[in-house]
Amino acid sequence: MDLSNIQISFAYGEGDEAERREVLRNVQTILTTPLGTCPLYRDFGIDTSVLDAPIDVAQNLLAVEIMDAVERWEPRVRVTDVTCTADENGKLRTKVVLSDG
Repeated sequence: MDLSNIQISFAYGEGDEAERREVLRNVQTILTTPLGTCPLYRDFGIDTSVLDAPIDVAQNLLAVEIMDAVERWEPRVRVTDVTCTADENGKLRTKVVLSDG
């Protein structure tokens, strides 16, 4: 399972550059951590089992997983858009757009 293809776009209002980088790093960590793999925080990350569903269903389930995980683990931002597209091999490419919370 490769979650490294998630692209994150961020429109953050007030705040300094260090905070913006911290938030982006946190969101990237959340989105690239499969659920159940973080010791002592087994509910941290996203449930990658949704990717076993048919592509159209997986796209919607993954978007919900992303929104829920970011809302729970990084309350300083909110997800405004999640776009999932499948390439010819069935690999999902995901773009996540964030705004300040």
